[in-house]
Amino acid sequence: MVLIDTHTVCEQYLDVAGWRNSRRKKWLVYYGYRSVACHALHSYISRRDGKSVTTSSWVHSNMKADSLKIAKVFSGGGDVHYVLPHFQREYAWDKDNWQTLLDDVLGVYKVYEEKAPPEHFMGTLVVINDGVQHGVIPVFRLVDGQQRLTTISLMLCALGRLIKESHPTLSKKVQKLLVNEDEQNDLYFKLLPTTKYGDRLSYQAIIRGRTIPAVESGIPQAFSFFQKEFEKLIAHQQIDPEQLYIVLTTCLQAVFIDLDNSERPYEIFESLNFKGRTLTQADLVRNYIAMKLPQAEQTPVFEQYWSPIEEILQEKRSVGKSRLGELTAFLRHYLAYLNGVLVNEEHVYSRFRDRGQRMSTEEFIEEMKILKRFAGYYDRMLRPEKEPHKELREQLQRLNRLEFATAYPFLLSAYNAIENGQLTSQDLAQGLATLESYMVRRYLTRDTVGYINRMFPTLWKEVETSDFVTSLRRAIATKNFPADDRLREALETNELYKRDREKLILVLETINRHLSRETDGYTVLNGKATLEHIMPQSLSEEWQHYLGSTWVEDYYFLHTIGNLTLVTQGWNSTMSNAPYPKKREYLRDHALKLNNSYFADGPKQWNGEAILERSRFLADAIIQIWPAPEANKATGKVWRDRPKGLSILGRKYDTKSWRDIVHYTAETIAQTVPDFEATIASQFPKWFSQSEIERSRHLSNGWWVYVNFSGEGAQSFAERMLDMAGIPEEQFQLIW
Repeated sequence: MVLIDTHTVCEQYLDVAGWRNSRRKKWLVYYGYRSVACHALHSYISRRDGKSVTTSSWVHSNMKADSLKIAKVFSGGGDVHYVLPHFQREYAWDKDNWQTLLDDVLGVYKVYEEKAPPEHFMGTLVVINDGVQHGVIPVFRLVDGQQRLTTISLMLCALGRLIKESHPTLSKKVQKLLVNEDEQNDLYFKLLPTTKYGDRLSYQAIIRGRTIPAVESGIPQAFSFFQKEFEKLIAHQQIDPEQLYIVLTTCLQAVFIDLDNSERPYEIFESLNFKGRTLTQADLVRNYIAMKLPQAEQTPVFEQYWSPIEEILQEKRSVGKSRLGELTAFLRHYLAYLNGVLVNEEHVYSRFRDRGQRMSTEEFIEEMKILKRFAGYYDRMLRPEKEPHKELREQLQRLNRLEFATAYPFLLSAYNAIENGQLTSQDLAQGLATLESYMVRRYLTRDTVGYINRMFPTLWKEVETSDFVTSLRRAIATKNFPADDRLREALETNELYKRDREKLILVLETINRHLSRETDGYTVLNGKATLEHIMPQSLSEEWQHYLGSTWVEDYYFLHTIGNLTLVTQGWNSTMSNAPYPKKREYLRDHALKLNNSYFADGPKQWNGEAILERSRFLADAIIQIWPAPEANKATGKVWRDRPKGLSILGRKYDTKSWRDIVHYTAETIAQTVPDFEATIASQFPKWFSQSEIERSRHLSNGWWVYVNFSGEGAQSFAERMLDMAGIPEEQFQLIW
């Protein structure tokens, strides 16, 4: 047992490397290795012993450290076997990493002198030797450094492959570094990557010189990169293969940390990587699973449950427009399904760990079994083509276009009920039609998403599986479901083109299908559908003259739904900016019912009033396609007529009307937001003015605000102002 501190460990390791009293050592101690490996190991050991230890404190650890040349890492041609533990992530380096390493190698190559060969520090390799051997071959578990070691292996292999004919002896030396020649199967390879994304399959094929399988792994791309770069350099006589081999194997060095089998590798891995490259929440969960399970249970649990989950939910793919990988997103929604709260994306790992710590080993293994089943549900939600029920499959496809991820905790509950025989796929499909109406209407009225993020994780508690469709409609009617009158009002003024255009395309496509239902069938566009402004975005002098003196007022409706339609990319810029009579002819003859049915006998003049009229036409169709629940339809409102007061940012106001609600909300924001014009007023040009307008009230900052809204319209406008001002919804409460 050796007594060390973090600074001492770092200095001792670098002394071994021959960097005593050197400028390089000083830099590495204070900015490089000390900040990553030593501090992380120190942190790990401190936490493991359950002590609060300062940076200068002394800690105990059984470990050996040495500075090794790459040739020595691979045992100079002898037998060794490096395996990656289950918790290790896939090969993740990309072209930037490869290029950096290549530049470093070429830099060393340029200054190489046989009498005084340069040294280049490659970082650390942390391994655990737990006494396992296959015959005489020592087996090391590679805790940290897999990206570097894998990449250097690929560099060597690329060099050996290129010089196989020109330098056969050297090529064989390279091969001996990479394989255990007398062994079979996995033991043949000195390095054994993970099975994720085909890393192992592709690596083994490359080392053996066989056809590389079609996989998602980045390993084939890395090998191809180095092969092409070396080929160019050799062809232009910029490098000599013999000298490059020497640089790769003897000038490149790594600090090799060999821990004994008393250490817990997953804890070391977590500590190292909290201070190193960023891991995803799913990476940390994978590591925790290994940490939680006894050694004997790790392989079976990973092979039966976790690895299949990683195969279907791949972290390198993101969910919708979010930056979350599929697996992290699934874990987040699964925890919301369990707890009724959508956790912050940075807290997925900690919440999963907290849940696991309350379980016995047996309970945790059962949890992994359940997790695998729910991952299958989630896969069908993300990729509806895997859903066997036709109506449910089509409904999921539509909802995914609406970026319906916020409802996934609810869907997990529903799929689990189907699995348990409590719900049918048909009932779920019908229920999702109601949720589609809800999501479409909230999109069109531009309601904020904060509310539904809180609502969906608990919605399942309000439905009855025995009367699923009816009870869901009843529940959703109480969740600020936009009623018909508010929807009509919103469609006249909301600038939908500026927000989630793919959703708007879906809405217009569905209206076209609706209009086509009694004709000769649904017509699709020959090409990708795009949004087109009927009154163009850039008004030419001809268009301004055409609109007359009201062109500025008419221009306010530019991005509203009444001025938007669907065409294909074949619609050229000339036609797009054409005067209205010519554009009307084109639309009248267009294949889509959305265009030809309306413009056949459509308005001869296109201005603000014509746009409003088309908005009303589209609103009629939308209300038919996405109806409100009956309870909502009857009254047109889902809340009481007049609140008695308003609480906003802790301030309370007595109110007598919905006009007061709008006024006091706008006034509070006017007093709170520094740049009111840019942040608020410019976003609602119809409702704010610097001079008095009809049915408006004066604010303390000099602006006038329009206040003559319906109850739902007033609340919607207030919520939209709050969203623009960055004020949380919970800071806005109506008092009844």
